[in-house]
Amino acid sequence: MRKLGLAILSFLLLLTHKLYSQSENVVHYQVENGLSHNAVICALQDRQGFMWFGTLHGLNRFDGYTFHAYLRSDHPDSLGNNNIICLFEGKNGLIYVGTEAGAYIYTTVTEKFKLLSPIIKGDVHSFTEDKKGNIWLTSSGEIFRYNPATDQVVKIKGFSNAVSLCLGGDDNIWVISNDGYIAVYNASTQSFTQYSLFSHSKPASAHWVQKIVPQGKDSLWICTPKQGIKLFNIRARKYQDYFSNDQDGNEIYARDILRKSDGEYWIATESGIYLLDINNNTIINLKKKYHTPYSISDNAVYCLLRDKEGGIWAGTYFGGVNYFPVEYISFEKFFPQSGIPSLSGNAVREIHPDQYGNLWIGTEDGGINSYTPKTGIFKNIQPGSGLSHTNIHGVLVSGDSLWIGTFEHGLDVMNIRTGKFVKHYEGGAGEHQLKSNFIYYILQTKNKDIYCCTSFGAYKYNREADNFDPVAGLPINQFYVAATEDSKGNLWFGTSKEGVFYLNPKTSDRKVFSHSSTDNTSLANNRVNHIFEDSQHRIWLGTEDGLCLFHPATNNFTRYGSQQGFNSTMIFRIEEDNNQQLWISTAKGLACFNPAIGTATVFTKDNGLLNDQFNYSSSYRDSSNIYFGSVKGMIRFNPSLFKENNFRPPVYITGLQIYGKEAGIGEILQKSISVTDSIILAHDQSSFSIDFAALSYTSPEMTAYAYKMQGLDAEWTYLSTNRKAYFTKLAPGVYHFMVKAANSSGKWSETPRVLYIKILPPFYLSYPAYALYLLLLTALIYSIVRWYHQRAILRQKREMERLAHEKEKEVYQAKIEFFTHIAHEIRTPLTLIKGPMEKVIKRVEEVPQIQKNLRIMERNTDRLLDLTTQLLDFRRTETHGFSLSFTHTNITELLREIFLRFTPAAEQKNIDFQIQLPDADFYANVDAEAMNKIIGNLLNNAIKYASTQASLHLLQIRERDTTFEVLVKNDGYLLPGEVAEKIFEPFFRLKATASESGAGIGLSLSKTLTELHNGKLVLVTPVETLNVFSLTLPINPDTADNSNKWTTNH
Repeated sequence: MRKLGLAILSFLLLLTHKLYSQSENVVHYQVENGLSHNAVICALQDRQGFMWFGTLHGLNRFDGYTFHAYLRSDHPDSLGNNNIICLFEGKNGLIYVGTEAGAYIYTTVTEKFKLLSPIIKGDVHSFTEDKKGNIWLTSSGEIFRYNPATDQVVKIKGFSNAVSLCLGGDDNIWVISNDGYIAVYNASTQSFTQYSLFSHSKPASAHWVQKIVPQGKDSLWICTPKQGIKLFNIRARKYQDYFSNDQDGNEIYARDILRKSDGEYWIATESGIYLLDINNNTIINLKKKYHTPYSISDNAVYCLLRDKEGGIWAGTYFGGVNYFPVEYISFEKFFPQSGIPSLSGNAVREIHPDQYGNLWIGTEDGGINSYTPKTGIFKNIQPGSGLSHTNIHGVLVSGDSLWIGTFEHGLDVMNIRTGKFVKHYEGGAGEHQLKSNFIYYILQTKNKDIYCCTSFGAYKYNREADNFDPVAGLPINQFYVAATEDSKGNLWFGTSKEGVFYLNPKTSDRKVFSHSSTDNTSLANNRVNHIFEDSQHRIWLGTEDGLCLFHPATNNFTRYGSQQGFNSTMIFRIEEDNNQQLWISTAKGLACFNPAIGTATVFTKDNGLLNDQFNYSSSYRDSSNIYFGSVKGMIRFNPSLFKENNFRPPVYITGLQIYGKEAGIGEILQKSISVTDSIILAHDQSSFSIDFAALSYTSPEMTAYAYKMQGLDAEWTYLSTNRKAYFTKLAPGVYHFMVKAANSSGKWSETPRVLYIKILPPFYLSYPAYALYLLLLTALIYSIVRWYHQRAILRQKREMERLAHEKEKEVYQAKIEFFTHIAHEIRTPLTLIKGPMEKVIKRVEEVPQIQKNLRIMERNTDRLLDLTTQLLDFRRTETHGFSLSFTHTNITELLREIFLRFTPAAEQKNIDFQIQLPDADFYANVDAEAMNKIIGNLLNNAIKYASTQASLHLLQIRERDTTFEVLVKNDGYLLPGEVAEKIFEPFFRLKATASESGAGIGLSLSKTLTELHNGKLVLVTPVETLNVFSLTLPINPDTADNSNKWTTNH
């Protein structure tokens, strides 16, 4: 502490009135860049590397590319106040936010805010953390201690008007008040011991203090609004005033102090930033300069912060945040500035040194300038002093003569010592005269010969005659834009359209090299802007389409362009540094080309250049520095002072979008994407994009990225400007997204950031679905087996039924055969009996009683004969051997005859037997024999089973009818509906009528004969107390259809 104090004291004594300014290289971030407000009051870099800025309107997180603003809202997890006063990160990773209305805790994992305590309601100005992990804060002059483990807040009494506090190097809490006191807290006695900070200072209008900052183990810095900074010695309990006034004696309003390195301090004040360098005895005041965009943006500086990379952030009240990056690469800029001597034009054309230590700089828009590097002084020469035009192209220094070629205004010569113009050459048609006033380039050889390249020919200056002649061996009608003499004395002339011409003045050897679209070893382009010979005596040509290396042995070229790393192939000028690297100006950046490996590293405005586009014929190299002219000024740099960037920034995933919509916490994410290691996506979320950022703020635009999706990509995908990876409709599965970054020196991060991604299949491809499919397959197999089993059972049942049917059929056939056999056996004797009986009857008329008995025998014999005939007919129908013969028959008469035949049987049973026929005769095409059998069977059954009545009805026929219907009714046992079909089966008998004689074949025969007529015979549902059989036959049956019926006779 004592050594530091003595060093600063002696330093300040030496530096009285020795304050000066320097040219800064500052990056500005303001509202236009995404900051929520330009008044930046406090700053913080969290443990991950993100930058945080508190403003008058919101809290901002910055990743080097994008600001994310946190503002007050009605959401319970949002920030409660937009006016941010201070920021602090605890050891547990929580971020404490002090506002004008209380303190809030931000959890980076959940990205949520919560109110620290409702008892803290005022403005919070300061946080610190003690060695036990307790958070101390000041609010509205009071001191509070917060225990994160118990979430309890305790108000600490014993010291009032507290403004700022910190943990000192002695592990004690130190507090300052706005009435000029500093106090230390004794944890044992829970009391404060305070000391005055103004006891031996000069009188001050106010004893305010702004901030307390620890300095090592033994000291504390105190920033004050009226007396600059004070240094308090913890051991001695004494303070010293340092840097209380500026060089004009004005008070220093100090808000913050930052130790950059040993002996170097930055002080944030109301009048800019002061840089105190004790080791070099210098004080630099960085202030806003209105004539340059490269100074700080505002003089009211509120906070300072040094990041992990070594860059310094300065928050200002009106100008946003200013960033002073670590200068790995330093480019000094020269450009027109109003109010101070500077370059007179933007478009710098030529740069040439003279023997007096000056540089002569031609511009295309501001005449010619002389610049003295030692003094930094610029002088400008404009038309009116003898200069012909402000548009300067060709410049040459030859001894004390300055040759100046203009655009269409000829050639001027000025005496450098006197500054007077001594000669002007105008283009004309004379024999020894320049043929063009556009003097594009001027070359002086080792022999002091001067060559002028113009828009119409190249000319050599004749010193003795003071005139010009066209260069022998060159066509005069060419636009010559470049010229060089190599180490062997050969001359090279570049043209705008015809390539390059080579001349050997000693041998008069002449060659032309031009571009050929069919030869990739030819010149890359026919416009050659520069011919350069390096230290290895290699000839390089800068063309409009790339860099070319000439091979004299084969008279061809090797081309270098975008594949070798050039941002632009439009080459302007080439210079070589002490390490044999080529520095090449292009239309898009400054390239450092390594001839040994054939690759280029490009520097752009993001690296500190004025701009990216350079200009023709504009470069120069001295013993250490290289100069290049651009369309916005000139730069100077020393390549040997460039430092390698060894900082390898951490890479974080900063965003996840599903189909373009940002994924939030509580939806897909369970915590902040920056700390998320794995995510699970549904199958309909398989198209997504991922944002990432390397937290390097020195040259974020120069950071390169590479990513790979393991499980999808075999190789890394390299990005130069984009920070987003897109994936579309990935298949279900597990993927590993990996991303890494390379800093501005091309060094890649050692460990890539990995995000594990699992994409779930749709339900129909998921494991539960597979289990379901297995169950369904099992059920299907079971069903198939069961179906086959049941089918086998059914087949077996059908086979059994078939066998039973066959058996039944065999029994049936046996019955038929039996009845048929019996019928034949009965028929024969009946026939033998009937014949003699008829003879006897004829002869016994005289014996009436015998005749009566014989009549009875005849009727019964006829009955037996009729039964056997029916049985034989039934047999014929069953074996498909019954054939019909249709005739035009009087149905009315046929029914009447049948009715009369059954009348005696009805009378014998005392049956009321009735017939109802239409008045007119009715004819139809029927088989009369079959019709007789059908009606006969129906009437036979009707009388047999009738109780008191039976009837035969022929329903009335209308002209349009195609069928006729006959009804047979009786009042016998009412047949139930369930036997309506069975009664037509052969040999079917009802138990209720089993006492009546019969074979059970009559109805079956009638049914069959009806169907042979294409008709229908059915039992109608009983009407009142009658059984009704309905016979429906076609009037004119379809003989064609009928022919398909059974017509085969046996």
